[in-house]
Amino acid sequence: MKKGLRKLGLGLLLLTLATPAMGARIDIPGTGDGVNILAAVGEAFTAATGVEVRVPQSIGSSGGIEVVGTDKALIARVARPIKDKEQHYGLTTVNFVRVPTVFFVDPAIGIDGLSSRQILDIYAGKITNWKAVGGIDGEIEVFRREDGDSSLQNLMQTFPGFKDIVLSDRARIMNKTPHMVKAILFTPGSIGFGPLDVAIAGKLKVLKIDGMAPEQKGYPAFGILSFVFKQNNFQGDVKAFVEFATSPAAHDAIKKAGGVPLI
Repeated sequence: MKKGLRKLGLGLLLLTLATPAMGARIDIPGTGDGVNILAAVGEAFTAATGVEVRVPQSIGSSGGIEVVGTDKALIARVARPIKDKEQHYGLTTVNFVRVPTVFFVDPAIGIDGLSSRQILDIYAGKITNWKAVGGIDGEIEVFRREDGDSSLQNLMQTFPGFKDIVLSDRARIMNKTPHMVKAILFTPGSIGFGPLDVAIAGKLKVLKIDGMAPEQKGYPAFGILSFVFKQNNFQGDVKAFVEFATSPAAHDAIKKAGGVPLI
């Protein structure tokens, strides 16, 4: 009888270990970049483990670092390296995915791509009509992000020549990604930029650059989405999720959502 009870107890223990706890959830606050990619990987992780992954509304990379550093969150998502003034938090960074920064346009313009030089000249105000680059005869309505935005910083750091131009004062500044998407959708002759996953979700017309699609190796504009956490919190569901997200098991979800795996 006792032997049977021991076997029953062992079986229940193994069943408990193999079954995710009801209501288990990981919250990952932080940047607005790559949120659709992270959400897609989160859904794949939930399907595999039963653990819910929640991607809250953006509080920025700085906000993500702060909430993890002050123990208000176990893990966060960031689109930039940790700054010197944030080093005292003692956070660990794990790079997750490459997020192409893309240019998107009003589809009525009639072009599929631009050269790097043409993009620089448009944003410098040297080209002001789409006809000059093979499009319709119409004025180019230029949109950009505010100084300090991660997509703009990605262009400054990775797009050859972008940091050397003076951005045209004709360019209208959009302070939030949803505002940029709305501007492109409803402004004839428009061009703007942002993360590929946002463009896909918004059904925007994404341009090739120098004949290259954003998913191709050598595409000239991108950012890196990373996770930050305190090392003592790298355990349990947090550890399992980070390991899943950075493994080949997440590649399909990453690619479909508009990201490029790092491995």
